[in-house]
Amino acid sequence: MNYRIKTAFAPLLVFFMLGCQQPGTEGNGSPSEMLPPIPLKRLMTNATPVETVCYVDVEKYNPLNSKDYIFTANADTAETQFFNYVVLGFSYLTKNERGYTQLEMTPALQYILANSKTYIKPLHLKGIRVLIEVRSGTFSDHEDGLGAGLGTMDMAAIIPFTEELKRLADQYGLDGFEFNDRGGGKRAYPPFTRDLTQFNSDKPLYPADLFKDENGKPLSPEEIEKILWIEGGSFFSLLIYRANETLKETYTMSYNNGSAATQDSKTVAVDRIILVRRDTGHGRRLLKHVRGAYLPDAYSGADTTVQGNLRYIVNAVPYDTKILHASLLDESTNKEAGEEADNKYAPFAVDLTDQKDADTARGLAKAFLLKDPDKSTADPNNQNRYGALYFTGLRPVSEADSAGYMSYFSRELFGRVVRLADSPGAGDYKKTW
Repeated sequence: MNYRIKTAFAPLLVFFMLGCQQPGTEGNGSPSEMLPPIPLKRLMTNATPVETVCYVDVEKYNPLNSKDYIFTANADTAETQFFNYVVLGFSYLTKNERGYTQLEMTPALQYILANSKTYIKPLHLKGIRVLIEVRSGTFSDHEDGLGAGLGTMDMAAIIPFTEELKRLADQYGLDGFEFNDRGGGKRAYPPFTRDLTQFNSDKPLYPADLFKDENGKPLSPEEIEKILWIEGGSFFSLLIYRANETLKETYTMSYNNGSAATQDSKTVAVDRIILVRRDTGHGRRLLKHVRGAYLPDAYSGADTTVQGNLRYIVNAVPYDTKILHASLLDESTNKEAGEEADNKYAPFAVDLTDQKDADTARGLAKAFLLKDPDKSTADPNNQNRYGALYFTGLRPVSEADSAGYMSYFSRELFGRVVRLADSPGAGDYKKTW
């Protein structure tokens, strides 16, 4: 099937796309369909609830492989799926000939969405929630790129962008999105950010006085670059807030409670998920609070803290004792502070394509348990509160003993093992895109 998804964030183009749905796509039905729950895994040390995330490069691997992994039973919980979430990679930002930012999918992701009953619905039936990764682009850090990134959209671009995300979620039964600010190239980050204009006009995105000190004197290039990183982080923070608000959905069910004259109703909220990968770029400059001037819905009841609009923040860099949790900038003090509350963090991503020996894996698991690995686990104040264990590089069962490797973590953290399903083997799929 020759299937192409390309999203324009200009309001008129978005309107056009909403009125012209692609024919022949296989949606998953209403997002109001209830998925079977997957019980939370709980750490042995302090019973902190933990969820597991699987990132799948769908250009290489079948996302259905993720449902082959089973979390074994214990006295309190029956066997269940090991993964709570699957992230499909990837979509990315680009620009059209008029300069408008667009969301484009890789050929494999286009194919997955066009055949969602085959590749997404089976995951839903197991209780696994399915998200799409959104990257800044396909350009590497040493290339100029197009100037499109998750930290380069102002409010006028963010609003139609988030509306299009909701359309995609509704059409394909998606449970949310992962924002990964990587791949935008040099032009998606300072110092090029200073040259951005609003949409296809010549109007600068930032006011000129932003680059002057209190006496009106020009700032140094180093000072300007620091300001622009914060500004980009502010736009990214606003994008997170607005996406969460736009993706929210409630519906009311009416039912008869046994009496022909009595009608009852129940309001249900659809829970959509937002993850952030703090890889490179503005993802490392997120603000603790969304700026009040940027909030378009003052009485919406929205949480103005960035972490309040997220399920998890994932540190995608390799394990480093200096990066144990996310640091968000508090503009009121201009200082960074760790935000460990509410189990909003995954301290690092475990790469299954580069499986280490058992001792290394157990060491990573212990690092997951601790705020400070140099202190004793006997101190409850030193035990971490990370809420997610994030895996990348999941391969077919025939290629690697991923279940055995995951069990190194699972035994250390939960006192349980990961086994394969009784009839595993989704394997690879024939690449027809």
